[in-house]
Amino acid sequence: MTWYTSFFTDLANGFWRGAVQPSQTRAEIDFVVGFSSGRRVLDAPCGSGRHSVELASRGYSVTGLDISAEAISHARESSADVDWHLDDVRNLSSHGFSADLAICMGNSFGYLDHAENQQFLTALAAVAPVAVLDYGCAAESLLPSLPGEIRMSAGGVDMVAANSYDVSAGRLSIDFEFTDGERTQRSTAVQHVYTAAELSRMLRSAGYGSVELFGDTYGSAFGIGSHRLLVVARR
Repeated sequence: MTWYTSFFTDLANGFWRGAVQPSQTRAEIDFVVGFSSGRRVLDAPCGSGRHSVELASRGYSVTGLDISAEAISHARESSADVDWHLDDVRNLSSHGFSADLAICMGNSFGYLDHAENQQFLTALAAVAPVAVLDYGCAAESLLPSLPGEIRMSAGGVDMVAANSYDVSAGRLSIDFEFTDGERTQRSTAVQHVYTAAELSRMLRSAGYGSVELFGDTYGSAFGIGSHRLLVVARR
């Protein structure tokens, strides 16, 4: 379950940088900052830094952590106003971070094995009294209409993704192919699929006393078929 340590190269990262519009990032940050009473934010994992950079532009004190050297390099070029860290989220507790709000955006939760996913949530709870998770692999979102093959182009990169679901393990496997015309990267991503109730129990076990579930950045209720799950947890 360490596929993510080598997955996020310039081809994969370049595709996602091109696939997300700035308006989406602004809407997501509009949503998350409404739940913080302070100005210190931890973004983990931060990827190429789109959320961190937007937060910093609004005057927040931001720490971003990610395992992808390419993503962190891009992030550092994007903004010098963020405290960037190159590291695995499994090492989060060793940094001694303290924040008012912790965010895990861009469907970046569930990459670890189950015990490590729980440990990550516990580490988040130790860092910040409020956490916001953006999770696209909730069972209620994913399983009613699991897509087979997806083809997209963004950021000068063509992407093909083939999905399969392991019922016994509760995991989504995605076979990716990224190509920019000269180079091709083939990699498999694996992500745990949790129900909203199970993720809520994990957050409470981590130390958060209340958990709210939303289906979009407008604050709609989460339900079966919602495109994504936005979870707001408070200690």
